[in-house]
Amino acid sequence: MATSDSEPVKGQSSSRRTVGTVVTYVVLGLLSLIVLGPLVLTVIQALSPPFAYIAAGKPLHPVDVHWLDRTWFSGGLVSVVARTFVIGFLLAWLQKVGAGVTWDDRDRLTRPSRLLAVIGGTLVLGVATGPVFQSLYTSDGKTLGTFVVAVVAVAATQVWGYLEGPRGPAMAVFLAVLTGIGIVSFAILMAGPAVWTITWTKFDLGGAMGRSLSMTIIITVMQVTTSILAAYAFVFLKFPFKRILFALFMATLLLPVEVTLVGNVAFIRQLQWTNTMQALVLPFGASALGTFLIRQGFRGLPTEIQDATRLDGYGHLSFLTKFAVPLTRPVVASFTVISALTAWNQYLWPRAVIEKNQFNTLQIQLRAIAAGEVANSNQAIAAALVAAVPVVILLVAFQRQIIRGLTAGAVK
Repeated sequence: MATSDSEPVKGQSSSRRTVGTVVTYVVLGLLSLIVLGPLVLTVIQALSPPFAYIAAGKPLHPVDVHWLDRTWFSGGLVSVVARTFVIGFLLAWLQKVGAGVTWDDRDRLTRPSRLLAVIGGTLVLGVATGPVFQSLYTSDGKTLGTFVVAVVAVAATQVWGYLEGPRGPAMAVFLAVLTGIGIVSFAILMAGPAVWTITWTKFDLGGAMGRSLSMTIIITVMQVTTSILAAYAFVFLKFPFKRILFALFMATLLLPVEVTLVGNVAFIRQLQWTNTMQALVLPFGASALGTFLIRQGFRGLPTEIQDATRLDGYGHLSFLTKFAVPLTRPVVASFTVISALTAWNQYLWPRAVIEKNQFNTLQIQLRAIAAGEVANSNQAIAAALVAAVPVVILLVAFQRQIIRGLTAGAVK
């Protein structure tokens, strides 16, 4: 009697779990559409010339897209390597997510099936997208067929990697098909439309992006280094008025850039540093926010660690580099990302110290494009999307470190 009574309960609980799982995925799918919807509309606006788009009644699809006569391997060596690297990275990331592992688990990520999925998928994509590009350029009506062939070819390389994961064969095939559709569509939109090439060459995005990248790297290295050293001093060293100095240090967070802008610009001009890299980076060599975040991470270290290292003869530098920083790596990594994003998106200060267009950073260049290309507003949108690619790669690559760093100390 007990067994017969328990069987319906098990069946009901199993069906409830199934319904709950389905409802969860439906809700997540709807939320993803809400989040990705504006991005899709932005891409449509970038691909469509504004007057043709308006004349067509603002449809929910690109209008009058100009496609390049190309293959995946057309263009300069740098562009081919860059787009191939992006596709390979995306395939590796999708395989990592599908396997439910981290980047540190190299043994599982480098299994032959997953290497086939990443390397083979990238090569197959490069070959299979050639007919799609040609069909789009000539408008021969065979685009759908060539697209389906490319999706099937890419999906065939991905299914073996997903089969290594915790999911069954049916889910592995489903994920492989979704990967094929997404990767092929992304590759076509990334390399096929002429608007990306036009914006890159017409507005010198490469030079502006290079200057912004150099500025970002220098500022990030300086801020992380000075923040680690200052945080270490405030936590592990003893000196007079330490708390008062830390309070004054943190009080600088209350002063926005606009408050000190006029004085700092005047000082830069007295040094004759306008239109120079040192004017862009030196005022941001230290960060009170970074010092605070890393200080909180250092304060979470047990005092027994420092006592034990002191007995073993370790000095401050050895303790800092071999114990303090490695043990607080998530906090340091999260601030590194925050510092890089802040430096990359700077506009006000570079605008104040840059006077010649040939020294423009990326954000200044984007503003100039938006102001000067009113009749070709889609090109300004396309330039903004190109500028966002490094930020997206940075966030995807360091998303785990960001979450771990920002939630460090939240659970004890």
